[in-house]
Amino acid sequence: MVIGDVVGQVLSREELATELDSAYSKLEALLDRAAEADLFDEVAVDAWTVHDVVAVRVWWAEAVAEWIAAGLRDENPQTPEPGFNWTQTPALNQSVVDASADVPILVLRDRLGVAVALLRKYIETLDDDQLLAVGDFSWSRTWPVSRWIAVNTITQFASLSKMIRRLLKSANQL
Repeated sequence: MVIGDVVGQVLSREELATELDSAYSKLEALLDRAAEADLFDEVAVDAWTVHDVVAVRVWWAEAVAEWIAAGLRDENPQTPEPGFNWTQTPALNQSVVDASADVPILVLRDRLGVAVALLRKYIETLDDDQLLAVGDFSWSRTWPVSRWIAVNTITQFASLSKMIRRLLKSANQL
């Protein structure tokens, strides 16, 4: 499957699990290589370092996991975050970068692993309506939960992987 396809379609439970596992595994391997090449402080995109981009990816994976948990508690969380609306995601992402500046990369990687494991559990345990249908959770609006998971993990992990590969190549490490 082409990663761009993830954004526009609803994946089955099996496809979602397979694509998440694959994207996360590839990202983890590249993060290991980035650590070996000491690239976490290198600029990956715009003014953000690899560390910064990892922090943002962690935040979104954790956010989706929390939104699902809230939905399971019959709550309707404010998305994307209290104090931010969807047109303010660049400001939200920058606030994540700012708040994560002193968080060690190993802590971020651990948090990402926990978030992915939790999302993987949701993929396995949510019923078909909760995972694949629109409207089971009010916070998910016009997208099924599976698409929220895919866009905030698979797609984002692929873009970060691409950034890291570019940096590794420019450092003659790839």
